[in-house]
Amino acid sequence: MTIELSNTERQELEKIAAKRSNSHSQVVRSRIILLSDEGFGSRKVSRMLGISRDAVQRWRKRWVDSKLKNVKERLEDAPRPGAPTTYTPEQICAIVALACELPVESGRPITHWTQEELANEVIKRGIVEFISPRSVARFLNEANLQPHRVRGWLTPKQDENFDEKCLDICDTYKNAIKRNEQGEKTISIDEMTGIQALERAAETKPMIPGKPEYQEFEYIRHGTQTLIAGFDVATGQVIGEVGDTRTEKD
Repeated sequence: MTIELSNTERQELEKIAAKRSNSHSQVVRSRIILLSDEGFGSRKVSRMLGISRDAVQRWRKRWVDSKLKNVKERLEDAPRPGAPTTYTPEQICAIVALACELPVESGRPITHWTQEELANEVIKRGIVEFISPRSVARFLNEANLQPHRVRGWLTPKQDENFDEKCLDICDTYKNAIKRNEQGEKTISIDEMTGIQALERAAETKPMIPGKPEYQEFEYIRHGTQTLIAGFDVATGQVIGEVGDTRTEKD
């Protein structure tokens, strides 16, 4: 069985074989086709990849017989027999709603839902008789839900005097230009502490045709620094100082 790839097909297969995020099966299948295109027989390919000869022959035949134009789709498993399980819109909505609850509300000692935990809880609540973790993942993906991701935030604290303080600050900024004309400065000060002073262990190599700039990965620590900056509200000028300390005198 002869396999002859076009330049486009070979490039696509090489990308699939080199990309780490692709599944192991896709990488192996792409290498089978690439090696076959180079003229290696099934026995030689099976030895090179450490797989059975039957697997090599099966994917060589499937590649030749496939009518799909998309290279990645030609490497996927064939549809399994039997009608897929269907779920009603109401059941899908209930699954998505459950995913938006905290696991502790269901008595589960975990901080974040997993596909397996959600599938088990869905069955436990009687939403469906059976559902696989993969189906749960599909519904979450369609609803743009990612239980594994977390973003921190700070709960705002209530201040009874907020309106009064806000008015004072706004008046200060509003009258900054007039006060500046009278020789009075309005400065907004902020600080950033714990800035690491780092020095690369080797010089940076500039880019050359065909290669990007190279920066040394290792670095030398020189302690931390504090940046104190003042913003002149009237003129827009920023004055900054970097030092070793952050004291009242600074």
